[in-house]
Formats: sequence, C-alpha cells, structure tokens
Amino acid sequence: MAERQISAAMDFQGGLTGRLKNRRPPCRAPQMFFQGIMKSNFFSILLVIFLCTLIGGCGLFGKKPEKTAPELLFEGRDAFENEKYRRALESFQRLRDWYPFSQHATEATIRIADSHYALKEYAEAAVVYAEFERLHPNNEETPRAVFQLAMCHFERMDSIDRDQTAARNALYIFLRLQEDYANSPYAAKAGEKIQHCRESLAGAELSVASYYFRTKAFTAAKARLKTLINAYPETPQAEEGRLLLKKISQVLEKAEKE
Repeated sequence: MAERQISAAMDFQGGLTGRLKNRRPPCRAPQMFFQGIMKSNFFSILLVIFLCTLIGGCGLFGKKPEKTAPELLFEGRDAFENEKYRRALESFQRLRDWYPFSQHATEATIRIADSHYALKEYAEAAVVYAEFERLHPNNEETPRAVFQLAMCHFERMDSIDRDQTAARNALYIFLRLQEDYANSPYAAKAGEKIQHCRESLAGAELSVASYYFRTKAFTAAKARLKTLINAYPETPQAEEGRLLLKKISQVLEKAEKE
C-alpha cells in the first residue's frame, strides 16, 4: 500500500514538472511596444527642445527684434551726428546682427568701423574697415574704407625713436589706395599722409645713425645714412643725413692721417 502511494506521488510530481517545463512564457509584446513608444516620444521631445534652444533667435520662441532695420539705421546715424559714438555703435551692431541680409547691413558695417574710429578704438576699427573692403570691393564707400584703414595705423604712429611698424603699415596702405583707387578723392588725400609717413621713417633712420655716430660706430652709421638717403631722398632728414655722412668721412680721413 505504501509503495503504491509513493509511486502515485512520484507520478504526480513528474507530471507537474513536465507541465511547468512546457508552459509558454507570458507575452511581453504589448509591454515592450508601449515602452518603445514612450522612449521614442521622450527622445523626440528632447530633440525638439534642443533645436528650439539652438535656433531660439529664429523667432519661434526667441524674442523678436524691438526695432526695424531702418529704425536702427536712423537711430545710429542720429547718435553719431550728435557725437554719441558708443550709442551709435550699439545701434549699428544690432542692425547687422538682427538683419544681416538687410539692404542696410552694408552701411551698418562701415558705420561700425566709423564709430570705433571716433572712439579712438583704432585696432577694432581697422578690423572692420578691412572686412568691409574684402566683402565690398566695388562699393562706392570702399575707397574711404581703405583710407580710414590706413588712418587707423597712421593714428598709432609713434615717435621716431620708437617702433615704426604703424608708419610702415600706414604708408603701404596709402600707396595701395593710390594705386587701386587712383581716381578717388581719397587717393589725393593720401598724398600728404604718405609724405608724413616717409618723413617719420626717415627720421627713425637718422636717429639710429646719429646714435651710432655718437658712439663712434662709424661703419654702422654710414650704412644707416646710405639707407636713409636712398630710400627717402626728398625728405629733410635725408639732407641732414648727407651732412652727417660728410662729417663722418672727414672724421675718418683725419683719423687716417693721425
């Protein structure tokens, strides 16, 4: 009797184990489907938020410009004429930033440079004048932009005993202006500035030559004086250089006789 009970129990356990093994897992397809939709929507929302943040200035969510391009141009002109150059600069910059494809953007660019120049911010002005020439080589304002670019260097010229890089840059641009825009009134205006630059550079050569003369470095002095006379022959400094060169020759002749 006991053996039959044990055998029956084993048969029941075996059958139960078989049914459990053969049982199909619950279907998770609906759950996975809805999770996929949620994930997809979540990333789509993130993408939309990112794009809206990136192009916020396009006007969809960004703040619209408070003034039109003509209004900003008029405001900038008025401020400039009243010598409120910082305010003018801000108006012209807003115009170019907000309306880069406006018909007024070109004028705004050179007006930005003019405002920097009026504020004596010559380095900043030079960058914008050069940009204007590069972008608008045939514009009627381009000769003036080139002249003003040269003036940015001209205004930073130092004394003859200091670095002459600004004088060289100004001279080069003034000469280029005369060559590229020979019929412009600004080419004529460049003439007197060119002479001033040449005299500054000649003065620097004479200053160095005089120093060499005082320290009795006569060979070096003669080399500088010859450079001065050959490069800037029409300047008053060249005439002084000729006199000093003659004096050096006399000193050397006297030394040889002794």
